[in-house]
Parts: sequence; structure tokens; C-alpha cells
Amino acid sequence: MPSNLPPIPDNIIDITAPQLLGTLFNWGLYGILSVQIYIYYLNFPDDKTFSKYLVYGTFLFETVQTALSTADLYYWFASGFGNMLHLDSVYVSPWDTPFLCGIIAAVVQCFFAYRIWKLRTTYWWLCVLIVLTALVQTAGAFGTALRGHILHHYHRFHENVLFPASFHVWLLGDTISDILIAGSMLHIFYKSKKEDHLLTNNILAKLVRLIVEPNALTASMALLSFILYAGFPGSNYFICTTLIMGKLYSNTLLVTFNNRIALRKVMVEGASAHTQGLTGHAVSTFRAQGSDTTESTFGNSYHIGEDQFHSGIKPQDIENIEIEVRRNIKIHNTV
Repeated sequence: MPSNLPPIPDNIIDITAPQLLGTLFNWGLYGILSVQIYIYYLNFPDDKTFSKYLVYGTFLFETVQTALSTADLYYWFASGFGNMLHLDSVYVSPWDTPFLCGIIAAVVQCFFAYRIWKLRTTYWWLCVLIVLTALVQTAGAFGTALRGHILHHYHRFHENVLFPASFHVWLLGDTISDILIAGSMLHIFYKSKKEDHLLTNNILAKLVRLIVEPNALTASMALLSFILYAGFPGSNYFICTTLIMGKLYSNTLLVTFNNRIALRKVMVEGASAHTQGLTGHAVSTFRAQGSDTTESTFGNSYHIGEDQFHSGIKPQDIENIEIEVRRNIKIHNTV
């Protein structure tokens, strides 16, 4: 080893561990995402073209991000093994972490804003706010990538004035947008719980949980990255958490699409229970009023049950499930 290389410091673990662990976690989440893509491919071949572009486009972005982060790891720990200058160099990480992560996060956040608008069109102003916040965090992510590329060394990230500003806009924008999404879904469920049918509430509860829990996780990860950067100056701890943020968003998107399998099962089981209840009601009517009335009562009730719970179930499109939820609300409020 050339003697002109800087010596290895005592806190070498604090420098290498975030970069190594972050890349390993990133690979693990990419494996989970690949499984999610395969499940989507098998179960939803007839999805809308836009949905397919969204899903497979996200996977393409994540594949590029994983390849670039692997190049970073090779530069830090293979070609630059024992070289502190390599470990301190950002290499291509500004573009594979903040830049691509910001784009993926914005796409997923705008997708959830659209889902919220489909559930409650009166919340259009909140959806616009979510989209604007997503665009702001994307601008912060691009600024972070650009300043990181210019500074080129991690130890300069806390010395420059513009880098912290962009970094804060990126992470805090991510956090605020995710909190808005989670909070709006909780509010929708709270209001709908007072007026909707039990089955509709069960379906909506699953939709809410599906959106709230992942967004709470991504918001927590963004906030944790901000705390690690601001609370531990001179350290690289924030690299580990920021490396996996993009994968968390993309997995959230795929889980949302693939969860239609479970939602369909809930709706079918609910329809079966509903039909059985109507059958019991018809039998009671028969005993009390006679066969003519029974045929009319059972026929009308069974028709409503089939229309409400079977005709609108199309697993190829998550939008249909949400439209069905809203239609069930209107039917049960008028029946």
C-alpha cells in the first residue's frame, strides 16, 4: 500500500458501517420488490396500461438505483480497499440516492394523492397540497444531489451552507407529504365509520391501514435521516437510512397494488355473509306472509346483494375497488 495514503482512523467503523449496511439493506429490499413485481405480473395481467407503466417503470428505476449503489460499494470497499480517500468520496451516490429516491418518492406520493381524491373528491385541496409538497421535496432531492456531486467528499457536507438547506428541504418535505397522506386517510376512515355499512368499513379500514402504515414508516425514515444528519455532525450515519428510502416507497407502491388480492377476498366473503343474511330474512318472511311474498322479497334482496358486492369486483384495477366502496356507501345510505 502506498505510504502517501491517509492513515486509517480509530473510528473506521463509524465511517464504513453506514455505507456497507445501507447497501446491504438496499439489496434486501430490492429482492422483496422483485418478488412483489412477480406477484403483480401473475395476478394482474389485464391492468390498465398506466398502472403497468407505473409499476414496471418504478421497478426499472429501482434496478438502476441498485446497480449504481453496487458501483458505489465496489468503489468504496473493493477498488478502494483501505483507501480513506475512496471512503470519503461520494462517487455516484448523490445521483443514486437523493436524486432517484426523490423521483420515486414523488411518484408514489402523487399516486396516493390520486387515491385520496378518488375516495373523497371534496379533499381536492389536500391532494393538491400533497402534490406540491412532493414536488418541493423532489426539488430538494435534486439540489442535494447536485451539491453533493460538486462537494464530492462527505466530510464537506456539514461545512457547506447550500447542501444542508437542500438536504433539509428534501427530508422534511418527504416527512410532511407522508404525514399528510396518512392523516387524510385516517380522517376519511373516521368520517366514513359514522355513516357506512359494516362491510364497507372493513374494506375501507384495510385500504386505510394499507396506506397509513407504509407512509408512517417512510415518514419516520425520512425524519430519522434528518436527525442523524443534524444531530451527528461529522458522521456518515445518515447514509444508511437515506440509501433505503427509495426502496421503501417502491415496495409501498407494489404492496398497494398487490393487496387487491386480499381486498377481493374480503368483498367476496362479505357478499357471501350478506347473501346468507338476506336468505334468512326471506325464510322468516315466508313463514310470516306466505310463498308469494317470499319470492318477491327474496328476489329483490338477493338482487341488491349481488349488485352491491359482486358486479363491481374487478381485481385488475384497484380503482374499481375504491369506486365500489364509495358506491356501497351511497347504496346503504339510501336502502
